Amino acid sequence: MNKVVVRTIPRTVRITVSEEEMPLSHPLKESIDSYWHSLMENGKAFHRGEVFPIREFTETEKELQVTLHRTDFAHFIYSKHHNLEDPYKCRVVVANALIVTSDQHVVLGQMNDVTANPGRVQLIAGGIDASDVKGNKVDIIGSLIREAREEVGIDLHDENTVMKIEPRYFVDWGNIALVYRIELAMDSTEFRAHYELFEKSLRDKGMIPEFSSIELLPAEPQSVVEFFEKDPRPKVDFLGDVLKRDVGIG
Repeated sequence: MNKVVVRTIPRTVRITVSEEEMPLSHPLKESIDSYWHSLMENGKAFHRGEVFPIREFTETEKELQVTLHRTDFAHFIYSKHHNLEDPYKCRVVVANALIVTSDQHVVLGQMNDVTANPGRVQLIAGGIDASDVKGNKVDIIGSLIREAREEVGIDLHDENTVMKIEPRYFVDWGNIALVYRIELAMDSTEFRAHYELFEKSLRDKGMIPEFSSIELLPAEPQSVVEFFEKDPRPKVDFLGDVLKRDVGIG
């Protein structure tokens, strides 16, 4: 597990994309291609779309500036499974929605078996894709909106559903996570009913939900501590640090 550092998100976040592709050696490119073909032959339904790894970033109390390279998902999944080190490791920026219901339950999801992280428990989250890049600038809030819509069917523009969106945490754990706390008008029972309808609508369209299950975790210290002590499922590296900090532990 990578070292996790959690801080407050600076007031200004600027993420830009270089026109340059991430430089990879020829032997590494061949290894990536070979591994990708083996994944396809074994039935993986991944899409070899564009991915934007971190080139460099600087952070002050007031501003976070991140510059991204360009690569593809084959490099990303190879880097993940082969523990590549710098300068070839594919480190990414991920927008995370810390969704909290009106009766103070945090929404967590367990990733489906067809995803790049099967079985892992995490926040509603996703990496930057090409639709988030406008010119050379990244719309990180647009990424957050897209992930909430695609993963749990929540429209962050809907003022009847979403009471508040607040930037909370900058997490450096090799990758970068930007965590935004989203307070809903619906309670946990209403959210579960909403999600069941959303999941059914996806399956009716022949689509596989991102999550195999949803967890509604009470946002209070004892429940959070017990969850990490007793729940054996794999979790994204920084989940415990963020949830414990959000409920006032540590």
